[in-house]
Amino acid sequence: MRYSVAAAIIASSQAAAQSVVGTAYGFANGVTGGGNAEAVTVSSVEELADLLSDDTARTIVINSELDFTGTSATGAGCDRKSCSANNGGQLYLGDLSCGGDDNVAISSITYDAAGPEPLKVGSNKSILGNGKGVLIGKGLELADGASNVIIQGLEFKNINPGLVWGGDALGFKGNNDGVWVDHNKFSLVGRMFIVSHFAPSRLTISNNEFDGTTTISASCNGNHYWTMMFYGDGDQVTLDKNYYHDVAGRAPKLGEDGTTGTFHAVNNFFSNMKGHAFDTYQGASALIEGNVFEAVSQPNTDKAAGSSTLYTVPDASAGSACSSALGRACEVNVVDAASGKLAALKADSVLSTFGKVKDALVKPLAATEVAAHVKANAGPAGLVSVGSTPSKVVGDEAAANTTAPTVPVSSSADEAPAASSEAAAPVASEEPAASSPVSVDPTPAPSTGSGSGSSSGTVAPHGQCGGNEFTGATECVGGYTCTKYNDWYSQCIAASAKFRRNFGPFAKKR
Repeated sequence: MRYSVAAAIIASSQAAAQSVVGTAYGFANGVTGGGNAEAVTVSSVEELADLLSDDTARTIVINSELDFTGTSATGAGCDRKSCSANNGGQLYLGDLSCGGDDNVAISSITYDAAGPEPLKVGSNKSILGNGKGVLIGKGLELADGASNVIIQGLEFKNINPGLVWGGDALGFKGNNDGVWVDHNKFSLVGRMFIVSHFAPSRLTISNNEFDGTTTISASCNGNHYWTMMFYGDGDQVTLDKNYYHDVAGRAPKLGEDGTTGTFHAVNNFFSNMKGHAFDTYQGASALIEGNVFEAVSQPNTDKAAGSSTLYTVPDASAGSACSSALGRACEVNVVDAASGKLAALKADSVLSTFGKVKDALVKPLAATEVAAHVKANAGPAGLVSVGSTPSKVVGDEAAANTTAPTVPVSSSADEAPAASSEAAAPVASEEPAASSPVSVDPTPAPSTGSGSGSSSGTVAPHGQCGGNEFTGATECVGGYTCTKYNDWYSQCIAASAKFRRNFGPFAKKR
């Protein structure tokens, strides 16, 4: 009997370890990833690439280090006079960031071939690291139009850290409608930790650690410069309870002149930063509340300080002004004496914008709780013990908006940012380990659906209620409607949340 009970407990724990912890929230509300698809634990880089590439609903578990490094390549590029590789600076591959007066041409740069070729990710995936999964030398990139994806508990590291344009950790090609990136860690990456491209995406980036500690940086200052940027025209992004430390720039960069975007940055902890945090452009409507800045040289850039589309909640009166639009007061940001000044911006038009999507907003913690909470919970370790929910981490504060992935249909070319003249960068990076990387370019397999369950009864909120080969119940509980995303997947969505099908960037591109 004792053996049977113990075995049951172990089996239950193992099952919990192979499922998503918590529920997607913020602008990613309603995202289910692989749903109830049977978990598959990958054992090789080839298998991972194959499972990620199609649109079949999958739960993919990575419980070990997968090292893609070890194959060298060479290409032309340049160095910077102001922050050269000999003094701890990065090299620049290709010609996108070369050609200015500060550049010195280099005919041959050796780098690891895995970095510039990320693994392609299709729709309907839960990609789970459980605090043990590590991707070394290669990142992930959601394909144009890929939607309904959860990435949780992974570590991304060592992607050509000495080389700009040597690879990003996590990229969104555009039209990525519904992605939850939660409890991951990013470090030692040559270019962006996270980047979205020109077509709109709907994302929640929550409870992640962005560790910029390095000895090779774009600004020779021990902080990684290329943190994250969101270029998508119509992006909707929640940034909640993330830990940004030892980073120097684009932390985050919100929007671009000539584009629009809606960004809610709440309860993030910024620490030990020798460059800037918020770099925000006209057209990017941003509500910045309840964040904490500790030894941050520039909480915002001069460009952001001149923006007419930011609401930074500088004081209690500005917080109270949120009540009429949002139904609650906004949380004041906290900036310590070792930091620069956070611009006091109160664009009322921003409150009107967020009032229209208030069901997708996260209710903030008090700023006094943020530093301790984020340091204890951010990153893969914050997922705590198997089968339990991290305290106050995964959606407890969010309102019950259940947003449906509605895949927009436009696409765009990648951006080619101009060479940066800013001097600020991380300074400490290990060289990629010499193991056997695998170059994979899998052909996507056709979607097969994942029907299961009984056809009787009703479906709980956010559950699957239809799709080709689905055999479960099709009637949703009261207040929810069975909403079709594609031929393979329908989900029970709250009737009050269906506004997104008629308003916003995704609806107007249909």
